[in-house]
Amino acid sequence: MMESLFRFPWWPISPVFTAGVFTWLLIIAGVIFSIVMLIDCLKRPPSKFPHQLTKNGEYDKLIWAAAILVSFGIYFVGPIVYFFVVKRAEQQGNQQQ
Repeated sequence: MMESLFRFPWWPISPVFTAGVFTWLLIIAGVIFSIVMLIDCLKRPPSKFPHQLTKNGEYDKLIWAAAILVSFGIYFVGPIVYFFVVKRAEQQGNQQQ
């Protein structure tokens, strides 16, 4: 009797919190985030890449697009790094001006 009282409020949402469903939700979110970052990378002009060591950003777009595409199978590291290095750097640069 006591077991059914504690289980009842959670039974409608228990499938949502299983590891399989949660994993698929994270994978779908990662793929969507990767696609958004890839589109941002491909639309961004070469002069908007903030790295100072490269020649006027000549190959930055190619390098970042390759990093985003390659990391689809490596826990979406490329899009996450791109977001913090390129996208956030641009946003912070706009706020300082």
